[in-house]
Amino acid sequence: MMTIKIQVHEDIRYTNDGNREHWLDIYFPQICPAVLPLVVYVHGGAWRTGDKAEFSHIAEGLIGAANNRLAVAVVNYTLSTRTEDSIRHPGHLNDVIKAVKFLVTDQDYPGRSIVDTRRIFLVGHSAGAHMTALMALAPQPAFQYLGNIRGVVGVGGIYNIPKLLKTNPDYSDFIDMAFVKGQHQADSPHYAAKVMLAAASHVRFLVVNSAGDELVGSDQATDFASQLVETGYRDVTLIVRDLGTHEGTLGRRELWEIVVGFIFN
Repeated sequence: MMTIKIQVHEDIRYTNDGNREHWLDIYFPQICPAVLPLVVYVHGGAWRTGDKAEFSHIAEGLIGAANNRLAVAVVNYTLSTRTEDSIRHPGHLNDVIKAVKFLVTDQDYPGRSIVDTRRIFLVGHSAGAHMTALMALAPQPAFQYLGNIRGVVGVGGIYNIPKLLKTNPDYSDFIDMAFVKGQHQADSPHYAAKVMLAAASHVRFLVVNSAGDELVGSDQATDFASQLVETGYRDVTLIVRDLGTHEGTLGRRELWEIVVGFIFN
């Protein structure tokens, strides 16, 4: 197997407000055989926890599994808190949209010259998968770069909030922090998928859930993938197998290879 040496550029500001939650890290192989597709990784954490620094192993794992053929950006976004003025959906999503817009349009960040901005792949885990799905299925009016998104990958994703709460009523603790009550259906990718967007018809979807996921049931993935197919999306891949626990899945080389195989299929 090829030895992978990686360079990382940390704390790149995708907005100029000085808020660490609006920073990202970008990873490249030191030896780049060509202009590289870019993975934008959006972490989970129930919309209230997580930091880009915790997910370097995913960026490095994906680049290693791709044998130097990928760049990876790991994005921070504003997290919800228990305060009354806390950010709620779509605030987190809008942050990620700003990060992708920055990566596509800005000319100054390190490694920009070797990023193929026409080949962006969004990879999200858990709450991050909720956001990556909505970026394709219900993009905000300000997001004019859907054509740059070639694929969306969701791992252990939350796609149907009403069903999640019915199955796990105690999850209302973090859902109530991150969403406005009464809008759960409208804020769910499962229901957004019912409206076919011609602008997104080119987007490929990979929906992954571990059979060993103790936090998010595989029905979230299977129902969502079925809804995509029924709506008319032509390239939808569903994988449900034992890839470990909800968090443990992220450290599995098997997952990295699945994602890389999807990107280069």
